[in-house]
Amino acid sequence: MLSPELREFAHCPDRYSLLGDDVERFADERVCILQGNIWAAVSGVRVAADGVDDLVDEVRARVPGGKSLAWWLDPDTQPADLHSLLRARGLRDPADRASLLHALACVSEPDAGPAEIEVAPVATFDDHLAAVEIAWDAFSIPDERREQQRLHLREDFEATQRTDTRTTFLARLEGRPAGLGRSIYASRGVFLTAGCVAEWARGRGVYRALVRARWDDAVARNTPALVTEALPDTSYPILKRLGFEDVCTIRRLEDFR
Repeated sequence: MLSPELREFAHCPDRYSLLGDDVERFADERVCILQGNIWAAVSGVRVAADGVDDLVDEVRARVPGGKSLAWWLDPDTQPADLHSLLRARGLRDPADRASLLHALACVSEPDAGPAEIEVAPVATFDDHLAAVEIAWDAFSIPDERREQQRLHLREDFEATQRTDTRTTFLARLEGRPAGLGRSIYASRGVFLTAGCVAEWARGRGVYRALVRARWDDAVARNTPALVTEALPDTSYPILKRLGFEDVCTIRRLEDFR
């Protein structure tokens, strides 16, 4: 059974996750705003209807122009009609087309991947580049976004290596980089992000191996619980087969400023 604390974590991972020195968080009882080098995320919104305009203005003031800015709306979002209110203020479906996500949690050991798949934490900059390239292709990241990210690749790698807040796992099949998955740590469990598999390696258990590797890592850290957010037609069916339980659905909007 999922604990109330784990369900809270799944509703708003950004509020509870540990952060490296390259990520900034502002959080109070109204909102959680997380910012990296080129992105920002707003979640856990709990405001009165007459406070929406002020909050939108505050978020836009806190997040510099040039960063992608997405709002994540869980079922406890207040006001309840915030999705439509934000649309009226100019927000639109995200450019990555991930407008609806399933929040899931797992507290039981998932199946292992095939023995021929090797999964290990990224330890070198070359491995970091290989993982990024897989993610760019798997998520169809546009060229302009890739160029923006390239400026920070070394910085991102070094930040991950010097802090114990997140780990990227790289899967290899037939000696080739085949997939990646990231763990973001918290005292309540581990938030799984960025799980993807190279097109040539799909259907061979790579995704399952990445989930199991991150479960084993969570157990080793004495936080044996996983939460994640899954796209309905890709990772969601796989995660359900691996024992993940539904927590809620998340709607996303992007502020194209």
